[in-house]
Amino acid sequence: MRKIAVITTLFVIALFAVPFGAGATGGGSDAAASATCPLPSAPGSHVVDISNELMLAWDAGKSTAGPVPLALPAGSWDVYLVSYDDHSNKTHQTQLDEQWYLQGWLGASTVFTTEATPDLPETTDVKEFFVGSLTTTQAIDQVLALHAAYPSDEPHSVAPLCAGFYPSGTSPVAPAACPLPAGPGVVTISTELLLAWDAASAMAGPVDFALPAGTWDVYLVSYDNHSSKTHQAQKQEQWYLQGWLNGAVVFQTSPTGDLPEDTDYATFYVGSISTTSAIDQVKAFHFAYPSDEPHSVAPVCASFVAHGPGTTPTTTGPGTTPTTTGPGT
Repeated sequence: MRKIAVITTLFVIALFAVPFGAGATGGGSDAAASATCPLPSAPGSHVVDISNELMLAWDAGKSTAGPVPLALPAGSWDVYLVSYDDHSNKTHQTQLDEQWYLQGWLGASTVFTTEATPDLPETTDVKEFFVGSLTTTQAIDQVLALHAAYPSDEPHSVAPLCAGFYPSGTSPVAPAACPLPAGPGVVTISTELLLAWDAASAMAGPVDFALPAGTWDVYLVSYDNHSSKTHQAQKQEQWYLQGWLNGAVVFQTSPTGDLPEDTDYATFYVGSISTTSAIDQVKAFHFAYPSDEPHSVAPVCASFVAHGPGTTPTTTGPGTTPTTTGPGT
């Protein structure tokens, strides 16, 4: 079990390592793969097989798969993508961008584009990835898979095995959630990843939150699905929070520490703030923006605890009883 400090790994992702005989055996081979989609069916879900053929990032003709028919109604969906490559028979291969994403189409128009999967680890043949939630006001009639690394001078071979769309909050793998006990000083911000290389994705909010004037110890909770990103190395997964009143900034916290690569969740004590004004909103900002690296991190939630001795909060999550240390501890 992964050792964690103030962490709750909520994604329980099954790994399937399957020998496939005459499957793809060379780095970047275009031989047919063979695998079975591991995603379960559930009420209201839509699971679609896409392709067991390897997409190649160095070949335009093999950098996509589909379109594949899928009748998906408008709605809010938790999206899972499943990657495959026969790593069991490629023991000397090292390809770090075996990634892909999915587009939903209606006729000749793109309705949505998902986030890309992480790289498929070299020790794994089949792996499912939660790539976020999306809301669409249009139905779709087909999906298209695209290699995230195209164009490249390396193959980064990966098969877009299948995709699953589950009504938000009903997916077979739990989405990210705030591990802090609910209370008047706790605000949920976002489970979407902030990205330091994209201005539009470097901020989350505003989120309505009423906090009176006072002195507060501040705790910020970071999340990234590192359990499914075993080759990722991002050293500035950090963010900070601003408090606003009537469109004006009232305070700004110190940033979190970097979220460790062996950790999915962490709660950071970022110091105390004193304000003579109440606030009505908060906004989260990526501390590393602007950057040429994503440094992906979700600003899940924040807690404001009245400053004073004996006010250190305890956070709990499924199967864990982590404690967050506060000032002077």
